[in-house]
Amino acid sequence: MKDQNYAATKTPEIRLAKRSPEYWRVTFDYPPLNIFGPEMLPQVNEIITAIETDDRVKVVVFDSAVEGFFLIHLDFLAKLDDLAHLPPGPTGLHPWPEMLVRLSRTSVVSIALIRGRATGMGSELALACDMRFASREKAILSQFEKAMGARSRPTTAARRRRPGGQVMP
Repeated sequence: MKDQNYAATKTPEIRLAKRSPEYWRVTFDYPPLNIFGPEMLPQVNEIITAIETDDRVKVVVFDSAVEGFFLIHLDFLAKLDDLAHLPPGPTGLHPWPEMLVRLSRTSVVSIALIRGRATGMGSELALACDMRFASREKAILSQFEKAMGARSRPTTAARRRRPGGQVMP
């Protein structure tokens, strides 16, 4: 059971708003911190699949409804065994990095609109997007593994892009 001192206040919600056939907005809404829980993987997968299969969409913007938080690390209080043992996706990667690779390969222009903390998985999502717009006053991007002395997953470094969209080695 999750520690009630740290549990989110509602069921995780990722909203897809089709503002027009060409412009979609994906909003993370899981107060108080937008912690990424294992239950969010199927929601993200459904959205990435919709982006891949709809020929009309040209631009998708990822943002947050939670003040001060874009999307942060994995919920370590959740049952992670189910997440750790998920089968790899079509690319051969674990489902989360697989979805990020799929997003980065679509012809759709993907934009991360960051007005708060984007750490761990939020930082990885931002790196998978074609463009990132961050508030000078509120944006914080990080991979907390570095601060802990742990190694980042290799997929994080593999998705870093140079200006112009080239992936850095």
